[in-house]
Amino acid sequence: ELKDSPEFGPTVQKAISFLTSTPPEKMTGGGGGAYSHPIRTYALCEAYTMTKIKKLETFAKRAAEAVVKGQNESGGWAYSYGKGVGAHVDLSVSGWNIQALKAAALTGLYIDGLDEAMDKAIDYVKRCQDERGMFGYKELPPNSARGGKASLTGTGVLSLQIWKNAKSDEATKGLEWIVNNLDKEWATLDVYEWYYHAQACFQATSFSSGRKYWKAWNKDFEKIIHAAQASDGHWPHGGHFHGDSDLYRTTMTILMLEVYYRFAPMGGGKTN
Repeated sequence: ELKDSPEFGPTVQKAISFLTSTPPEKMTGGGGGAYSHPIRTYALCEAYTMTKIKKLETFAKRAAEAVVKGQNESGGWAYSYGKGVGAHVDLSVSGWNIQALKAAALTGLYIDGLDEAMDKAIDYVKRCQDERGMFGYKELPPNSARGGKASLTGTGVLSLQIWKNAKSDEATKGLEWIVNNLDKEWATLDVYEWYYHAQACFQATSFSSGRKYWKAWNKDFEKIIHAAQASDGHWPHGGHFHGDSDLYRTTMTILMLEVYYRFAPMGGGKTN
């Protein structure tokens, strides 16, 4: 196991110690913790699934329960896990919370309200899509011709794929937009956008008619990523993103590349 690896084990063990150094419900960071908490939950749940460390069981369960309880009435998630119609609910925040709950579902632990929260979340995600297939930062009026963003289209598609909607019309429209609008230049590329696009296109391989999306994406994806890497291993600045840094950019790019090794097509089922 990675935690016992001579090369990587100490780093993994230190990371797990850090993740369990504060209460699992504690919210910190930008957006009132609405980004950092689900990312932490995602990590805790995956670490528990892979290692079955007993201490992680409690942390993963309680962190996931906080995500469920933090869901806005709309089905999305808001900054500071705010409630009511005035809360700042957006798809960017919601995407991380949806990923966290999927990771929680894969632990096999009982998380009260998880299924219901994910069903509501998927309804919210669908309401963020415009007629072109793009997904917006905020929920859009019905039948909106525009309003979607390139940077969030993969977020919407992946969210649908990991919870019962991999073959939905909404996911298909989103995938069509992604492969028909692939950015070819690292200088203008948004790594946040591509983190989701890479996963969405790969997840489409879970059914035969979806494999064309991964084929279309992967034709240029790997070459662009490899050509952009600096000699010291980091990825340099591409398109603008607030909070951009070498560490952030490199981490997101590694996560993109890990679709070749780390992820399995999930087919749209609940926990498969």
